[in-house]
This record gives sequence, C-alpha cells and structure tokens, in this order.
Amino acid sequence: MSPKTVCVPRLLEIRSGAVADVAAVLAAARFELRRTVVGTGGGRTARIAGGVVRGLREAGACAVVTEAVPTVDGVDRVVAAIRASGAETCVAVGGGRVIDAVKHACSVTGTAFVSVPTSLAHDGVSSPIASLIGRDGRRRSIGAVMPEAVIVDLAVVHGAPARTSRAGAADLLSNLTALHDWRLAAARGEEEIDGFSALIAEEAARSFLYLAPATADLSLEMLARGLVLSGLAMATAGSSRPCSGAEHLISHSLDRLLGTRARLHGEQVALGLLIAATAQGSLTAELAHAYDAWSLPRSHADLGLERDVIVRAVMQARDTRPARYTILDELDLARRPVEALVDEAFASTGERRPHAPRVAHDEQAGVVRRSRPRPRAGASPRRRTGR
Repeated sequence: MSPKTVCVPRLLEIRSGAVADVAAVLAAARFELRRTVVGTGGGRTARIAGGVVRGLREAGACAVVTEAVPTVDGVDRVVAAIRASGAETCVAVGGGRVIDAVKHACSVTGTAFVSVPTSLAHDGVSSPIASLIGRDGRRRSIGAVMPEAVIVDLAVVHGAPARTSRAGAADLLSNLTALHDWRLAAARGEEEIDGFSALIAEEAARSFLYLAPATADLSLEMLARGLVLSGLAMATAGSSRPCSGAEHLISHSLDRLLGTRARLHGEQVALGLLIAATAQGSLTAELAHAYDAWSLPRSHADLGLERDVIVRAVMQARDTRPARYTILDELDLARRPVEALVDEAFASTGERRPHAPRVAHDEQAGVVRRSRPRPRAGASPRRRTGR
C-alpha cells in the first residue's frame, strides 16, 4: 500500500502582533499577493481586517475586501470577488463563519486560502471542513480546502468575547469522546481507524486537557495549537471522524431544534461532551478540571435552555448523521432513559456509575453497551470505510 498524500499548511504563525505583520509574513513565505481578496465580517473583525488590508496595500498588493457569510449566497459573493479580481490568494479575517465561507470559496476557485482567526471558537480555523447554511435554512458540513497558512494573533483572540475561547476549548476536548466513538465503531466492524490521524487528534486534546494553570497567552497558544492539530487530524483522516462523534451529533441536533436561537457550536458541544462521556462511562473525572479552568457550561441552564430541548436533541441526534456509528447507536433513546442520562451527565463532572439499563461492559470497546446495538435503518451488517 502506497503512503497517502496529505495537504497541510505551509505556514503557521502564533504570536502577539501577528496581524500587523500578515503581509510581510505571507510575502516571506512566497505567497502571491499582487491580487488578494480579504474576506471578513462586520464590527470588530472588519476593523481588524482593515489593518490587514492596509498592510497588503502598503506592500504593493491590490487588496479587495468582501463580506463573507456562511451561506450559499455569501460564498457566491466571495467566489465572484476572487474571479473578478483574478486573485491568487484569499485571506479570511474573522471568526469561524467567515473562515468557513472563505475556505469553501477557495475550494471552488482553487485559490490559496489563508486563515487569520479573530477568535478561537472551534477547530474550523484550520480544518478541511466548512459548515454552511443552505437555502433551505439547514446547516451542513461539507468538504473544503485546508489553509495554506494559519496566522493567529494572541492579542486579537484574547480580545474576543471569552465565550468564544470557551467554545473552542470544548471543541478541542471533544476529540476524546469522538475517538472513543471511532474505536467503538471499529470494534463493531463498522469502520477502520486511521491510527495516525487518531494519534494527532488525541495528543492535541490530551495536551490541552492536562494543561496546568498558566498565563492567558500560554493557554490561548495551546488552544490555538490544539485546534490547528485537530484540523490536521481531519485532513489526514479525510473526514471529521477523529474530532466528531456523539457530542457533535447532539450539537447538530440542537442546531435543528433551535434554528436561529442556537448557541455557539462549541458551547453546545460542551454539553454533548458531558452526555457522551457519561454514556461511554469514561473521562468524566478527567474533564472536571478542564471544565473548571475554562468555566465551560455544565448544564442546559448555563446556556439558558430548557431541559426538554436537550432531551429531544439527544433522542434525535442519530438522525443528523445516520451513517456515523457512535455510542448513541448502543443506547435506548426512548424519553425516560435519555432523561436519566441527561440528568446524570449534568449532575456533576465527577466519576459516575453507568445507568442500570446499560449493564454489560464491553472490554474490547471499553464502553457500556446494551446487549444488542440499536439497528440503523438501511445499514449493512458491516461497513468498512476510512471516511
């Protein structure tokens, strides 16, 4: 078997003051900057992007600024700006929504994509996955390109709302339950694991999980590095599998139920992470320190949500991605068992004993499971795929 080829960023810059030097850093790395599109949002991100644009123009670039929003029409506007200007490089300056729109536009046009996040809300800063809202109003994750450069200004992300970094911390930590689900799927003969991508995703999360109390800059730097590594893990696997399991399905389910009232992706993942870890019978004690250190939401009340919304989200989570085998496929997802699971997960982040209905412990998969995994509509008995 021949080794596979993985596209990774050729430039990574994480330090305070990096935004002011974007043009110089890209020029030193031999990016084509004569015609450049800068995609951004509004408010704070537009002001930060303004500094990037000034730097590019001072360096002799013809920089065009365009609004980037994660909708089909928003992506089309970025694509049009790239084609009209003949740009060979497109710089996304903003949060995850701006970055998702620009990365997909770059995948359509074959343009070099540069990610300059203004917050660290999730691993989309460097992943080959874009989350976009279709014309039907539903959010979907689709393949995109990896950034050719990631430039993180620690001073800029420190100035973002604190909840964005909390959301990013939860998204990074969720690699652990996602990997547990991936191993479970492999144990059931549903998938094969890409050991290298799993290693990258786990090391990124565990290094962050055990981070001792540190300065704000060091904590944010470790968060940024972990999110970049998560993106690399997904690129290596060819899918989001190393970083997305039951906890993400629960978040996607909340997106469907809440619509425009959905909370930040990572905030919802924080709750899904507790539920998944409780169902898996692992990690809850280890997560307690991280939840304290980052003040992560521990229950529906922390996000101003009703308990019933969470319960319904868990009951419907499998439907958001039926082909992805997770711990949810092995649970009784009727209302009462799910209510008990949610209550247990939100009681605390200390060690818990598994629920009585999930009595058999599977040593091979390392999870508590029903005697018979829940059958999935249209699923074949064994499915092996690396994607």
